[in-house]
Amino acid sequence: MKNWVLIAGALLGAPLAAGANDAPFAVSAKHIVVDGKTTVLDGVLVVERGKVREVLDAKQKSKAAGLPTVEHDGWVSAGMIAARSHLGTRGEVSEPKRSFAADARMLDVVDFGHPELAAALQAGITTVVIAPDASNLIGGRTAVIKTHGRAVLDPDAHLLIAPAASALRPNREPTSFAGAMALLREQFERPQGPVAEVAAGKLPVLLEVGARDELQRALEFAQTYKLRGALSHAPLAGELAADVKRSGLAAIVGPFGLGAHPRVLDSVRALAAESVPLAFGLDWNSAPQELRLSAVMCVRQGLSSELAWNALTSHAAAVLGLQERVGTLRAGCDADFVLWSGAPLELTSRVQAVFVGGSHVFGGQQ
Repeated sequence: MKNWVLIAGALLGAPLAAGANDAPFAVSAKHIVVDGKTTVLDGVLVVERGKVREVLDAKQKSKAAGLPTVEHDGWVSAGMIAARSHLGTRGEVSEPKRSFAADARMLDVVDFGHPELAAALQAGITTVVIAPDASNLIGGRTAVIKTHGRAVLDPDAHLLIAPAASALRPNREPTSFAGAMALLREQFERPQGPVAEVAAGKLPVLLEVGARDELQRALEFAQTYKLRGALSHAPLAGELAADVKRSGLAAIVGPFGLGAHPRVLDSVRALAAESVPLAFGLDWNSAPQELRLSAVMCVRQGLSSELAWNALTSHAAAVLGLQERVGTLRAGCDADFVLWSGAPLELTSRVQAVFVGGSHVFGGQQ
């Protein structure tokens, strides 16, 4: 059975030619997920010049008459966002001999042709944050890119700071948590380079922490120096949800597999209860499919489907300051969208096609 076909001017199942995304076309579907709150039934998504022009409901569909149309009998949504990953970096994400690598830029080590990015695209992920690992106390700057087309949304999205056990070393500073915090305070008392941008409020931070004591130190440091940005990992951050809320930081959580401990999933629910902005991320060894699985696991533990989906899309975009570009199918946003066989948060649903910037880049006739 055909789940989707492209009619009126293109080969069935074939990628659109380069430049074809300039001309308007339509996607007709049974369900169009505009964002976590709004799903249009029996609607039409209209795309023009790589952007969403409008989403029409069943009563307005005639406005799209005459446009080349993708007929899809499933669901359409915005592409998902991995708000932390190391995809496509070939492991060049740390400087083992130094405590600080603030001048490092992940954009400089991304291989845009890496199969990891293609795998993420095929899983319905169209935007990713490429981050350093947490082996340096200050690990460098993250980058936000799309998983297709070499598009860079933000070349310097955060400065990664890791006041965590992962940054401690026996053969170089810091060797202890006390030493780590002292070194960080020195950097912020006399800020230079990217640290000065952070201190001036111009560059957000990604605070990479793990255990509860690391989280407490990181929150105190963030409030002392008025940092803005997000916590990364911190699996039990929800147990200090009120403190996280007071800090003004967002939380990038996951990935969570099928064996995720209920206490960790309850932590996400507690953060949501305090209205802490949430997004999901990936790790070194996690498959791209685990991004969506993480959201599903949280829903099964009591997180609302709306919040879970927004954490994969619109809220993740807002955490990155890119809510006007990606994460929803609102008019004016980039036409990065996924055709699904069923509801996106149903694990039985499959990605059937992906469009980035209005161009068909994966999938085809089924």
